[in-house]
Amino acid sequence: MKTIKMSSILILILLLFNCSTPYQPKGTLGGYSEEKITSNMYVVKFQGNQHTKPEKVQNYLLYRCAELTKEYGYDYFTAINEEHHFDEYVAKKDVNQPWVRRGSMSGGLKVYANPDLQNSTSSTNYTAVLYIKFLSDIEEKHKNAVFNAEEVLEELSGSVKN
Repeated sequence: MKTIKMSSILILILLLFNCSTPYQPKGTLGGYSEEKITSNMYVVKFQGNQHTKPEKVQNYLLYRCAELTKEYGYDYFTAINEEHHFDEYVAKKDVNQPWVRRGSMSGGLKVYANPDLQNSTSSTNYTAVLYIKFLSDIEEKHKNAVFNAEEVLEELSGSVKN
C-alpha cells in the first residue's frame, strides 16, 4: 500500500513538471480550436501555455490543419493567412503586487503595463493561427503554398503526442 502511494505521488510530481500544452482540444492548458468560414475554409488556432515552445505550437497547429483536411475528405490545404501572437504576463516579486500584462499582437503593437520590469518574473503564452482552404488537387494559383495533409501527418506524428 505504501508503495502505491509513493508511486502516485511520484507520478503527480512528474506531471506537474511537464506542464506544456498537450495536443488536445482547447482546455485549461491550451490546445487547438477551429471555426468554419465556408464549406472548405477554416480558421485553426493552437494556443500554448507558458511551458510550450513556439515551435511546438506551430507543429501542433499544422498537424491539426492536416487532420481537419483529411476529416473533410481533402488531400491538400493551403494557408490563406497566418498570425502569431504572444502574451507575456509579468509579476513583481513583491507578493502584494497583482499580475500585470505586457503583450504583443500580430501587428507588432506592444503594451507595457509596467515599465519597471526589474525584480519581476514573467511567463509567455504563444498562439498560432492559420486560415486554411482545403483543396482536392493542387490548383495552379496555390502550387507553391500547398501542404499535402498525409505528408504533414506522417512528418509530425512522432512529435505530436495524443
